[in-house]
Amino acid sequence: MGGEWLKNLCGSSLDDETMQKIAHPALELGTHVTIKTVQSFGLLGTVLVGPVVAVARAETRNWSGLQHNMTRAGRGGLILGLFAGPLLTYLKVRNETDGYKIWDRCYRLRYNRGQVRVDQASIVGAATGAAVAYGTASAGGAMFGGLVGMSTGILLAAVYNNM
Repeated sequence: MGGEWLKNLCGSSLDDETMQKIAHPALELGTHVTIKTVQSFGLLGTVLVGPVVAVARAETRNWSGLQHNMTRAGRGGLILGLFAGPLLTYLKVRNETDGYKIWDRCYRLRYNRGQVRVDQASIVGAATGAAVAYGTASAGGAMFGGLVGMSTGILLAAVYNNM
């Protein structure tokens, strides 16, 4: 993986020769799948499961109950994604005898600006949300702010990619 992957994630313009230098394609693919599962499960926990659980119980039908359930479900989604990503990658590549398929997939992912944009937006959104929530001493805390920021970044990047 290394510097080329990080430069691409940060938005640097890389030439084709540099994009082809994939040092550890299985690790890069595993990282990509893990990031996507963390984003997916964290988003679902934060914006779907948490609010549904909060509304289902009369005692949590308030702002603090909503924040608590969104944070709890979102954090659970993040943790689940951290374990599911490597497992899903392993299940996909365990029978791959030809390393070219994995390399090709990583090469195409590096050129997929939409995927890179979603990753960038989720990282910036999570960091911004956590910093704002921490800096304002929000009742939900930095974890709540980070989850909401990550979810917002993912959704905004998805809308931008589809325009």
